[in-house]
Amino acid sequence: MLRSLLVTIALLLLGTMSFAQTPIHAGKVGLGIDGVSSPNLILKYFFNNQLAGQVIVGVEFDSPGGDAPLGLTKVTGTTFRGGLSFLYHLTQTQMSTYIGVEGIFQSAQMAGFYVQEPDRKSSVMGGAVLGGEYFIHDQFTLGIKQMLGLDVQLKRDNPAESSDVRFATSTVVTGRFYFD
Repeated sequence: MLRSLLVTIALLLLGTMSFAQTPIHAGKVGLGIDGVSSPNLILKYFFNNQLAGQVIVGVEFDSPGGDAPLGLTKVTGTTFRGGLSFLYHLTQTQMSTYIGVEGIFQSAQMAGFYVQEPDRKSSVMGGAVLGGEYFIHDQFTLGIKQMLGLDVQLKRDNPAESSDVRFATSTVVTGRFYFD
């Protein structure tokens, strides 16, 4: 966690340096991914040169191998994610750093073989985002973002679990293609 925070701070400091090229972001639409192990599809839109909004969607599938033993039901695991974020870009240079807020709702069904199928596990994650995008080209960026916030695990009946709130952090690598 400390290492990812230091990388994020380094990106923010690099982003404050002057670069010869100053990209114009207003009106740009970008499509990309964030994450490696369970990536999300991200649609980003710049309202002006500094303010951007993102729509986040993600889906995962996990199917256990083989047939279900007698008396058990085979359940394919599915996870659906959706969210929004609003970002304020501190710089409009080749290395564009930003701060913002992000919220994601996730609903997951655990894969496996069960006597009684468990309820879906739902959670809401949200918090502050720090990050940066390096414009390799006017249309392509690589970046990193750090989220600091809360992960609220919602109540479910089977198996019985009460709501739980946890402090959460995540560091995510991003890649994006911008359309002109």
